[in-house]
Amino acid sequence: MKNLIWLGLVIVFMSSCNDKEKSEVAPQTNEITQMQKVVAVHDALMPKMSTIGQLSGKIQASMNVENPDSTKVRVVDELKTANSAMMDWMKSFGENFTFEEINKGAPLSEEKQELLKSYENSVNELQKQMNTAIENGKKVME
Repeated sequence: MKNLIWLGLVIVFMSSCNDKEKSEVAPQTNEITQMQKVVAVHDALMPKMSTIGQLSGKIQASMNVENPDSTKVRVVDELKTANSAMMDWMKSFGENFTFEEINKGAPLSEEKQELLKSYENSVNELQKQMNTAIENGKKVME
């Protein structure tokens, strides 16, 4: 049930990012540009979730059940942690910003502007985490 809720949140967030009305953005300001940067990083990370799932599955399938390789176990944990971090980030982001703020350039309060800065930092860290997990997963599969 919990996975179904997460899946629903991901679908809603993804569809909101691809909304046709996205082009009807208010005049460019720093906060909208910053929001666009955050959403662009998110959009670049979305396909990597699939890569993470595939790598994790392949590594687990290649592991010896009775005597698992500690490197493979660590890398699978790293991949799962990166995936969970992305899910948590999307859920939190969607709870803190409205559809209009994310996709239509609705003005942000000072408080939300500060919050957006925090999300920009966290999505950049998330990008590093996911990329590292994927690199390590690919190395283990070589």
